[in-house]
Amino acid sequence: MVQFIKMDVVICLIVLLASCCCSINASTVEEQLLQLQDGFDKMREILEEKNSCMEAQLAAQVVRLERVENQNKILIEEIARLNEIRKTRVLNRANGISNQPLTNAINQMPTSCEDLREIGHTLNGLYSVMGMKSVESVYCDFSNATNDSDFQTWIGHVDVKSTPTYFFVRRSDYFEELGTPILFDIEELNVGAAYDKNSGIFTAPVTGKYFFTVSGLGYFPGSIVSSRYHIQVGLYKNDEAMAFALADEVEVGFQYETFSLQLTLELTKGDQISVRIQGLSPYVSLRAGMFTQFNGFLLEEDITQFLHML
Repeated sequence: MVQFIKMDVVICLIVLLASCCCSINASTVEEQLLQLQDGFDKMREILEEKNSCMEAQLAAQVVRLERVENQNKILIEEIARLNEIRKTRVLNRANGISNQPLTNAINQMPTSCEDLREIGHTLNGLYSVMGMKSVESVYCDFSNATNDSDFQTWIGHVDVKSTPTYFFVRRSDYFEELGTPILFDIEELNVGAAYDKNSGIFTAPVTGKYFFTVSGLGYFPGSIVSSRYHIQVGLYKNDEAMAFALADEVEVGFQYETFSLQLTLELTKGDQISVRIQGLSPYVSLRAGMFTQFNGFLLEEDITQFLHML
């Protein structure tokens, strides 16, 4: 009897121990499964992030490839066009025609990037083209279509002067003659030799816009002849007065008074500019030296005068 009881106790212990082991093993497996699930979720997030990054890079690469493909297409078309022109030239030479141009003629100075492309230019860069009355600078991007907004970019005006012209002259002695050009006989500067100190006349060497300044000093002596003294000086285009400057004094003697004028004129080649005393009171005179001077220069040349050479 005692032996059976012992046997039952042993069996119970074995069953209890087996139950505990199963419980422990089940708990460990569940934890491992949770860890695996967590690792899988993290790996999926990393892969999704990398996939998004690769998709963005791929999209950017597609855009670059499309741009390169477009440029290659334009170059291929341009090469084909030039080859056709070259073939035409060879055929013309074979047929005895020697005056055919390599590229299309536009019969004028280029006025745009479109004209430059028409006559064969293909390299992107800055070019000079003809504006309304002056040369203009433009940037041409020949990789774009003609109707593209980036095909031509206007930069500005080009300062083109066929004859640089600027002068600065002074008077060496007093002057008091009416209606005749004042002789500014001291040449401090006379680039282009457009001013003639022997005649006191500036002759426009080219058509364009010019700027002139005149300044001087009038001398008013003491006298009882008049209560008001004055000197009036004008700048003349050919024989027509363009502007006047006046200096005067009232009932004073032995005084000096300054005058000056500045103006911009549109001149045609050959127009003559001179400075003359238009009005002068008795005993009044124009002083000389550093106080009386005349200067001018060419601002902008009208180059349309050269278009007939084309």
